[in-house]
Order: sequence, then C-alpha cells, then structure tokens
Amino acid sequence: MHTRHVVSRSIVAVAASALLCSCGSKPVVGVLLPMTGDASTYGESMKDAIELALEEADDAGTTPVNFEVVWGDSGTDPDRAVSEVRRLAGAGADLIIAGTTSDEAKAFLPVLDDVDVIVLSPSASAPSLTKDSRRFFRLFASDELEGQRAGRFLFEDQGKSTVLIFTEDSEQARGIEPPFRQVYEGAMGGTVVGRVLVGSPNWEQDCADLIAAHQPESVYIIAYANRTLEVLRHIKKKGFNGTVCVTSAFYSGEVIERHPELVDGVFFPQPAFEIQSELPIVKAFVEAHRARFGHDPDIYAAHAYDAMRVALALPAISRSWDATGIRKALQFEIKEFPGVTGPIQFDDYGDVRHNPVMFIVKDGEVISYTTYLEIEKKKIRDKIKKLLQGG
Repeated sequence: MHTRHVVSRSIVAVAASALLCSCGSKPVVGVLLPMTGDASTYGESMKDAIELALEEADDAGTTPVNFEVVWGDSGTDPDRAVSEVRRLAGAGADLIIAGTTSDEAKAFLPVLDDVDVIVLSPSASAPSLTKDSRRFFRLFASDELEGQRAGRFLFEDQGKSTVLIFTEDSEQARGIEPPFRQVYEGAMGGTVVGRVLVGSPNWEQDCADLIAAHQPESVYIIAYANRTLEVLRHIKKKGFNGTVCVTSAFYSGEVIERHPELVDGVFFPQPAFEIQSELPIVKAFVEAHRARFGHDPDIYAAHAYDAMRVALALPAISRSWDATGIRKALQFEIKEFPGVTGPIQFDDYGDVRHNPVMFIVKDGEVISYTTYLEIEKKKIRDKIKKLLQGG
C-alpha cells in the first residue's frame, strides 16, 4: 500500500499560509502500518480509523493547508519496518505514525537519529521504548502497567492463587511477564505453576502436562491475537474451565466477530476505551466508525484515530515543522488533548499515563468488568424480585 493523501482547503488557506512561513516546510506525515503479515488485522483496523480522522478533518475544514500523508506497509517484519521508516523520511516525513508492534518499534528505534524523524506510536507497548529514544512517543499504556493490572486482577478480583502462563517470543511478552510476576508472585503471594512457550515444538504437550499436574485455577496468555487463539483452542479442547486472562493485543474486532465460541468470558486489561461510553467524543467516534465501516472500532482503531488527530493538530502548535519543533510540541504543548482513549499528555519520556482497566468479552460484546458486574447484580436483583412476587 503506497498511496498518497494530499488535502488543501481554501477556507483555512489565509491563516495557514502564515503558519507555513514560520514552519519553513509543508507538513508531511508518514503512516507505517502492518497491512500484511501476522499483524495485518491490527493494521487494517488502524488504517480505517486514520482515514476516518482525515476525512473528518477535511469535511470540517480543519486540515492544515498542504497537509500530506505518505503510507507504508511494514509487512509485520521488523527489518522491513526499518527500511520503510527510511523511505518515508526520504519522502519528506518529519513525523511518522508507526510502531504497531513492539518488535517493529525496537528495530527502527536506532535509525531515528539518522533519518531525523519523530515517531508517534499508536500501540507499541514495550516498557523500554520511550526510555531508549527521545524521538519516540506513544499513546498506548506501557506493558508494565498492563502486567501489573493483570496480576492484581487474577489474585485480588478473581481470587485465583495459581496460574499457568503462556507466552510467545516477542518484545510484548518480554515487557509484560516480569511486572505480572512481580505483582502476582512477589506482592500477592500467588503461585505460577509453569510457563509454556507457545510455538515451541512441544508446547501443546507441555500445556497438557502442566494442567494435569497442577490443575491451575487460571491461565494468563501473553501473546498477539493469532497465538492467543491457538492457546484458547487448545485449552478448550483439554477441558480447562478456569479463569482466562489475555493481553490487550488480543482485542481486535475481527477476533471477537469470527471466534465467539473461543473468546466468550475471556478477561483482558486495556486502556479505558469503551464502546458503550456516554462521553460525547467517544460516542461521536463510535457512531462515525459504524456508519463508515459497518462495525464497531476496536482499541487499535481508537489509538490510531487519536494518533492522526494529534498529527493534524501539530502544525498549528509546532514552531517549526521539523523533528526538533515536533518533539518540543509533543513534549510541552500537547496538554490534556481530548482523545477517544482519554486525555492525551506526554510525560518526560514520551508516555501517556492511561492506566489499564479490565474488560470481558460477553455475548459478542466487549464491556468493562465494572459494567459487567453491574449487569450481573441487576440480573440477580431482578430474579429475587421475581421470586418474591411469586413469578
């Protein structure tokens, strides 16, 4: 996918012309997504949301004059992501929305100084990324926060004192597992009965042996969507009926729609984006996404949508449209920016502090655990009321 989107609106031309004089160059933004390969479901979701943000800005007459978007496909390949970052920078992009996966982000981080660009990541979550480069900003919660929340949830909220961990060989898994263990084992006193590396030659037999030997009360699957589905299929076949917690990487609209028999009752932490939210900004986004694409946006769509909205806002607040000006604008001028994923403000490292909350998949819907509890309590109250009335 190498299309180009150029928008110029006469309604803002007079005001924007002065802005472009101060910036010294026209605003070019690169968008690098995994449109092919294992993470393509995330890329497709993000592409739709980014195009929606661009269309809304164009319709509202708020697109900066001569604003240009140059697209690229990482192919879910870290090496290809590096070459695409170089290509997009060569095409004039000073800001690139990139880093869908932590593996891609880790690969291209060392070249950002060479190509002199800033990256705004919708979803790369490995803890070290923002600490390793001042050119890397992200909207997604760090894996540290996600792992800690999952550990507290399984032990405190669910009362599960034993857990079997499934993990894959990825930066995401390496970022989540240590903080999960620190909370679950270290702080809470829970027991990890074993660890299965999904995709290794004997992982299914390892799983069967550990479940038979220890009968864990819960499992925690630290993997992207496809690997998570493999584990869900396997433990269902083995008759496991304990609590299942997965990561936010599991949640894509396609997974929920295509595999209802596997995902019902699964818990996962993620930043607080809820389809059912009554907040006007969220409702407007959800309704527009449904009207445009015929289905609900997932968490990846929400973060990509916010990333492009931030990019669209930057030309008006950046003193110069170059890497230095963009970095300073993100660091110091983006303050409580209204996002569908929550207020956006970057800390000294380039992180947005959106603490994850727990969600559950129930009857084909993704709802917050708090909302789910209220629904269940209401069912109980209604049942008691019906019994008292002799119904």
